Amino acid sequence: MSQAATSSSTDREKLRAERKLRLIASSEEGTSIDMTPEGVYGFTYSPGTEGVPLYLKHTFQSFEVHKLFNGSLHLLGYMTAAEAAAFASGKDAAELKLYPEPYEDAQTFVSLPQERVLKAKPASRELGNWMSFLCLPKE
Repeated sequence: MSQAATSSSTDREKLRAERKLRLIASSEEGTSIDMTPEGVYGFTYSPGTEGVPLYLKHTFQSFEVHKLFNGSLHLLGYMTAAEAAAFASGKDAAELKLYPEPYEDAQTFVSLPQERVLKAKPASRELGNWMSFLCLPKE
């Protein structure tokens, strides 16, 4: 396993444990995230769509989605260092890209709260399967 893949797995596992999340059950697989219980995580190829369906298996270039106990949604992924800094500062709205896995310069792990996404475009399906979105400033 590569060092990036190991780091990616460790980051995800740590965040799941901190948030006390469980993997969705097989009976919940394919269900819209709106219909799943709180406190779960799963994987999807459709992060920027309404009613994101979640699946059990983390497949190549699928996005991990967390539904926290307060009902908020988070997309996990990777950004370039510059985009991650703009996201973290939250001072201004910014057009950013989120990758489901480390890809080229996108090596910084982030948890993107859905409430900061104003407008998302469907995943690219190429060049790392990135999702472009307009990120709102922090409140």
